[in-house]
Amino acid sequence: MTNAFERHGIHRLSASSLNMARANTAAWLISYGYDVKQTANLPMMAGSVVEHAVEYGICNPDASIEACNEKASKDWGRRTALGGFRDVDRKSKLDDIIGYGSARRSYPGMVENAVKELRQYGVPTECQIKVETQLDGIPVPIIGYKDFSYDAHGLDVDLKTTSRMPNDMSADHQLQGAIYWKASGNRTQRFCYSTKSEAKVLELEPHAAEAAIAEATQIAHILMRLLSVSNDIGEIVGLVIPDFSNFRWSPPTRAKAEEVWAAANQKQPPAMVSV
Repeated sequence: MTNAFERHGIHRLSASSLNMARANTAAWLISYGYDVKQTANLPMMAGSVVEHAVEYGICNPDASIEACNEKASKDWGRRTALGGFRDVDRKSKLDDIIGYGSARRSYPGMVENAVKELRQYGVPTECQIKVETQLDGIPVPIIGYKDFSYDAHGLDVDLKTTSRMPNDMSADHQLQGAIYWKASGNRTQRFCYSTKSEAKVLELEPHAAEAAIAEATQIAHILMRLLSVSNDIGEIVGLVIPDFSNFRWSPPTRAKAEEVWAAANQKQPPAMVSV
């Protein structure tokens, strides 16, 4: 017999899924209940470009920073290709797009700072390692991908690009690190934060990991109860109120949400019960 997640086509969860559900349940229902893929925005593209260039830089310790950034530049150009303009005009046209210019100018510094910071750990044992764990009472697995594993130090490091250096790990990052911590036998988890001007590493404390796992478990159970309300995902979506100002919406998920809520509003309300 299938469980509430699998009845709605959800066969696994992840830290990003649980974080989205906590921050924006409506967007989570649209994204996962209807299998609508999120589209990458410019900061996400820049983060991915930096991650690949940093991986190259730390796996090839003799590579110059210039070579790392050349790799990043090619990747950035491929991801943000804009047709209809001559090559000489492309950069100026793209810089007119909100956020493009700042992202393009930021990622080289992010690459350099992260490579220099992480080269102190040596060459990673593995990169992009898939991990899987279970949360108490949750029938589907929780999966994730750790960025860099350092067996010689007994720890893993996840890379985060950011416009502003944080003082502490966010709740989202603590939950992500805790999933990796649990899936890796309570192995030390660190996050390398890189901006265009600096990089620093923060470590997830065991007590914080335990608290985040408890919260992740609670989120997953709430989702399971919500999905148990009906086999019709549209009926469940109609029980929550969308906040379209929340950054977790993307054009595809918002378009689907507007369609779903428009259909829900056309349904007749239940008859009043007299007492």
